[in-house]
Amino acid sequence: MIRRVLIPLDGSKLAEQVIPHLLRFITPDQTELLLMTALSSTLPSDKSNSNLAISESTSTSQNYKIHEQLNNVTQELNQISFSVTERVVPGAPTNSILSLAEEAFVDLIAMSTHGRTGLRRVLLGSVADEVVCNARPPIFLTPAAITAPPKFTPRTILLPLDGTALAEAAIPIAQQFAQNTGATLSFIRILDSNYSEHEQSANQTDTTKQATSQQATRYLEQIKLRLQLANVTSRYQITSGDPAVAIIRASHTEQADLIVMSTHGRSGVGRIIHGSVTRQIIGSAICPLVLIRGILPVEVYDASHNQAFSTYAS
Repeated sequence: MIRRVLIPLDGSKLAEQVIPHLLRFITPDQTELLLMTALSSTLPSDKSNSNLAISESTSTSQNYKIHEQLNNVTQELNQISFSVTERVVPGAPTNSILSLAEEAFVDLIAMSTHGRTGLRRVLLGSVADEVVCNARPPIFLTPAAITAPPKFTPRTILLPLDGTALAEAAIPIAQQFAQNTGATLSFIRILDSNYSEHEQSANQTDTTKQATSQQATRYLEQIKLRLQLANVTSRYQITSGDPAVAIIRASHTEQADLIVMSTHGRSGVGRIIHGSVTRQIIGSAICPLVLIRGILPVEVYDASHNQAFSTYAS
């Protein structure tokens, strides 16, 4: 259940663009919002009285603008019945986001892919790796070029799966968003199109492909049945090839309103957050994305082989 969402803001309109997209998938009775702004230190190295006075004056003006922006956004959200909390924290954006997410026990971090003061590079450098790979909560990302259609109910949520439990970590949040909106969950299972060199026979290759496809169909039918019991409508498709290309093509074909996927798995999807794959999807996405760090429970035992506690591995 998404009970609390952290929304980092930086004073720019671009950073605020994530909000109308997010509001299409959550409800005020289930979710509260936490707005935050990170304040990086900007004091000059020359700490003369005159420079300090200028810096303090500038800092006061910046603080006023920051609180004014947070206030304005809070009032707009309060008007549509959302409960909102504001936080202004010192430090660099990445560390501030990760620390507050842990401290406040948030269930989702929602941010635009462009903004200022570090957030503008959220998917282009170290900020992306640190936030997406280290944050425990899922990340709701909105490309700044995408405009949220006003009063338009989401119809399709695209969910890439690869047959692993790690990839299935994305199902609960996709299911909740589908239940909130009535949208259909559309699964895409991307099969590996490469086969080993010893499979020279065309018949052997066709047999292997057919068996793999049948296994994928059984797997997706089981998930579809589980969702049907939860009153969620779903459908699926099976394809092969490059994961990024297949996901982008499916999002356009399905006219997806949201892509929800785990950042760990296999067959290429497992490396979705690394390198050019992410840039391809973000650059071509026609909708927001939710990236989820796939985790599995791991039982830990003491020296007497008694179960001590459970932790998680990704």
